[in-house]
Amino acid sequence: MIVKQFSSRDDIEEIKAVAEKAFSSTSDSRLDDWFSFSEMSKAIKEQTGACIKILLDNKIAGVVYAEQESPINGKEGKEKWVIVLTAVEPSRSGKGVGTKLLNAIEEVARNNGALKMFVYTNKGDDQVVNFYKKNGYEDAGSIKDYQYGRNNSAVFLLKHLTNEF
Repeated sequence: MIVKQFSSRDDIEEIKAVAEKAFSSTSDSRLDDWFSFSEMSKAIKEQTGACIKILLDNKIAGVVYAEQESPINGKEGKEKWVIVLTAVEPSRSGKGVGTKLLNAIEEVARNNGALKMFVYTNKGDDQVVNFYKKNGYEDAGSIKDYQYGRNNSAVFLLKHLTNEF
């Protein structure tokens, strides 16, 4: 397993293909409805976001992208990062790829001054929630009707990246 940070010079199409495949069975929306690869590339260039990919047999097996919560909030925005996208090639699911991705992106965020990492997903998506909890994330609350209109609430999870709390 090779863990590598994505750079703006890398081919984004391969990452996009893995993400689209990983989210192809999501029933509530299409990937393009909530994620922009061009915005990801922009944040990476501006160093307000980072993307990690894992290579197995010279092919991307998984990808994670996280960014500062809000670069306009100064220090506070830089101290809180949010995971926006985690995608693992379905045939590689359950084999430690996701955990390696999380560990790598948390290290990048920590090295960029992050104290906390957030992630959110659909309320009721127990498989995703349990994955993050298994990796040290805790319940941080939920927001009713947060995504895509009514009856699609979001659950937020939080992990402290330092012992400063």
